[in-house]
Amino acid sequence: PAADRPNATDLSADPTSALSPTGVFRDSLGWYLGISSYWFATSLKWFILFLLQPLQVASVVPGGEKNGAWGLVVALGATEAMIGPALMGYLSDRCGSRWGRRRPFIAIGAALTAVALLFLGQASSLWMMIAGYLFLQISDDVATGPYSAIIPDVVPKNHRGRASGIMSLLQLVAQIAAVAIALPLGNFFYIYTAVAVINILCALIVLRVIREPRFVFPVGAGPVATPASQATLWVRMQRGAAHWLAPFRSADFRWVWFTRFLCAFGFYLILLYVSNYLTDRVETFRVLGLNVGSVKNAALVAGLAISLAGAAASVPAGKLADRIGRKKVVVFAGWLMFATLVPFALVPNYTVIIALALLFGIGYGAYLSASWALATDVLPSKEDAAKDMGIWQASVATPQILTGAVGFLVDAGNKVGTGMGYTFAFLLSAVMFLMGCLLVTKVKGST
Repeated sequence: PAADRPNATDLSADPTSALSPTGVFRDSLGWYLGISSYWFATSLKWFILFLLQPLQVASVVPGGEKNGAWGLVVALGATEAMIGPALMGYLSDRCGSRWGRRRPFIAIGAALTAVALLFLGQASSLWMMIAGYLFLQISDDVATGPYSAIIPDVVPKNHRGRASGIMSLLQLVAQIAAVAIALPLGNFFYIYTAVAVINILCALIVLRVIREPRFVFPVGAGPVATPASQATLWVRMQRGAAHWLAPFRSADFRWVWFTRFLCAFGFYLILLYVSNYLTDRVETFRVLGLNVGSVKNAALVAGLAISLAGAAASVPAGKLADRIGRKKVVVFAGWLMFATLVPFALVPNYTVIIALALLFGIGYGAYLSASWALATDVLPSKEDAAKDMGIWQASVATPQILTGAVGFLVDAGNKVGTGMGYTFAFLLSAVMFLMGCLLVTKVKGST
């Protein structure tokens, strides 16, 4: 029992905890790292894909169509991701497995993700890449939809800033690890295989650390309490839809969702097109007198600069968010990211890009730490934590559809004038980040 373990807190006594806690809270660095380790694998996977798969796509399509083709791949995957995390979260909220609510989904999703990565590494046509990307997106949603509820499940509210900061640190350290993996491995298949192995290892760590009791959902607490014999199909569908959209009745949840949407829109405008931008607009990849070589290396080093600075900022920002409030940290981060993205859009010089990447990383690391804690603060229902966090995660997936469509505009703008498409995309990104961070002041249910 929890009471017999030293330094352990039984969350069932905490009124802010879930109905049936998925483990025992421990305020220790090792425990925080353990419960967040699959975010390390997830961040590593998507960071490598978003930097390298544009080059993989560009190798099989005509040069003038590469941004549009890559945007199509991302948009199709994002369409599924709009509902995937919330659906998987909803199912896990109601899972009565003896292994717990979250763990079965994490295990199955992690295994499928590894298979999808191996398939994608061997893709040799655009349609194979689209199929592999969709398979990967679905597999990832199976695991991360339920997994996203772990912090609200087991971490008390006054510790979530620290927990979110450590989670963000792992996500950024993963991006550093991605560079270390991808630089020496030139072949896409070898790179994706290494990512698949790390994905499985991190899932095993989470499954070992999280201890879940069997969960029995309270009678009548589901979305449709009326027996089928007493309600028509239409009534049941209406009730189900109302339950599904219930988080949006909260003004705070709506603002948190919308501001995350804006910032994610800005982030993906940069991440999706920076590799092709470096290919088309930057003549030499030299920084501090050193030549980094290929465009692949240049993209990875720029990502490394963001990740190093973000990792250094994330945990201090999380602690600061616990002390002075999440919103102040997010607003500061927004101004800093805006200030770095404007010159980034206008000056295609690699040394300048690396310097701006370091500053952007500080702002982005601070934003990641505070924004996750902000979201967990305003969840309207503890019973539906995974489903609601999955709906919040859709605020990250939805912009990918729009930013994917921007790829066609980038190609069109580049035909009008050299680099005009990229300039438009990156200036738009700056505006999205600023708006997203300033509007968090509308949230009333968090500090």
